Amino acid sequence: MVFRHLGGSCDLKPFDDLLVLELGQAVAGPYIGTLLGDLGAEVIHIERPKIGDLARHWIPIRNDLSFYFAVVNRNKKSMTLDLKSNEGREIFLKLAEKADIIIENFVPGVVDSLGIGYEVVKKLNPRIIYCHVSGFGQNGPYRDRPAFDQLIQGEAGIISYTGTRDVRCKINVPITDILASMYGVYAVLASLLRREKTGEGAEIDISLFDCAVTMMTNLMNMVIVEGMKDEDLRMGTKYFLATPYEPYPAGDGKLLNIVVATEWHWEAFCKAVGLEKLLEDERFKTNQQRLKHREELEKIIVEKLKERKRDEWIDILLKAGVPCGAVNEIREVLEHPQTKFRNVVVEVDYPGLGKIKMFNNPVKISGYEFKLERPPKLGEHTEEILQNLGYSKEEIEALRAKNVI
Repeated sequence: MVFRHLGGSCDLKPFDDLLVLELGQAVAGPYIGTLLGDLGAEVIHIERPKIGDLARHWIPIRNDLSFYFAVVNRNKKSMTLDLKSNEGREIFLKLAEKADIIIENFVPGVVDSLGIGYEVVKKLNPRIIYCHVSGFGQNGPYRDRPAFDQLIQGEAGIISYTGTRDVRCKINVPITDILASMYGVYAVLASLLRREKTGEGAEIDISLFDCAVTMMTNLMNMVIVEGMKDEDLRMGTKYFLATPYEPYPAGDGKLLNIVVATEWHWEAFCKAVGLEKLLEDERFKTNQQRLKHREELEKIIVEKLKERKRDEWIDILLKAGVPCGAVNEIREVLEHPQTKFRNVVVEVDYPGLGKIKMFNNPVKISGYEFKLERPPKLGEHTEEILQNLGYSKEEIEALRAKNVI
């Protein structure tokens, strides 16, 4: 049975012999499939007939394309399938017999209630790697709670330790979804390697909450060891461990990001900007002293940096060996010379819309070049996949008439 993409490059793709079934919604599940698809896996994104992945309904939308859906669903096929129907379940299990990996991010227990859970599939395909992704994991007191990034950012403390002392903030990208996806790929790769050694498949349990809690890293120690409170950690663009270590307005109003991470950086910074006198000031001789007198130091630096434009300061500080840079807006990032040089953002053709911008896979691997295929239309590959399973055109039309596909 062949489910591989036809035509295209003859380059050897790391995962071009893997078949992935993705029962994904939104970000956390689908992005695992996307990253595996980038490496050449055949990824079939299975969606509800006529409705599809809920991300297809998130703005911005032009014609039939949600650009939100697009940025997390490159390099895969779309198949519509009613998994609640007997025929839909039968089709899924036929695919599952031939699959290497299944990814799902429904509420825990849903795949079991549909009759397509790990234990059912394992009997048909003992080598299957079955990856569950959910808000709080497959067990525990919060197991059955609905979960979105917003909720997990709250439960995992992110909103409490992000922002300013007076205003809590969320991180403005679905960071808990993306982090869980990264751990999901990590777990799938480890399971594939283990399968090569043992011949055994695996069941994987990825919790957005677990992943998000570990993201706090040293903040945990700042609270339980140093005794700091969350509001002490919320410093906006400042850093509680060092100063100067934040953006400052330059003479042209643009923000200059400065990182003084060592005493050597401090000396080089003072000499480069013409503040050598601070090197002899007892208030600023060490980082601990500078933290105690942060407000006084900030006033001095802000006044000094008004003397030149941001880019002039960047040139001066980089020549002196002081880590620094710009604080760019989104449009500036898209036009950034490093973005362009490394092809971080690329264009692909989408029917009816022409060229659309998408993110390339940011990883560089010698001997392999990532190639992007546009996001699939809803159910675009359903007929092709069913024909590969041996269904006739008449049978496919009958399934469509019954809203199974």
